[in-house]
Amino acid sequence: MSTGTATVRVELFGTPQLLTGQRQVEVPGRTLHEIAGVLAQEFPVLAGPVIDPATGWLNGGYIFVVDGRFTRDASYPVGPESSVLLVSAQAGGAS
Repeated sequence: MSTGTATVRVELFGTPQLLTGQRQVEVPGRTLHEIAGVLAQEFPVLAGPVIDPATGWLNGGYIFVVDGRFTRDASYPVGPESSVLLVSAQAGGAS
């Protein structure tokens, strides 16, 4: 972890919450791809069902919500003030 990497609070919903037993976690990262990779490392139970272990990125059934915006953009920047949620892609009926 580089010294310039901020800690981001990630709220987990649905399967990610059930698998980890955590409602929210704090992980280092500057992009959503970094966040996903750290989540898979710190919570190996997510690798496979939620995060593809080969790519370190979300499986098709999952999406991040950053500051109210649904996104699967792996390069999306995040910081310590970001509101980051990890949810099922079907949550809330978003299309």
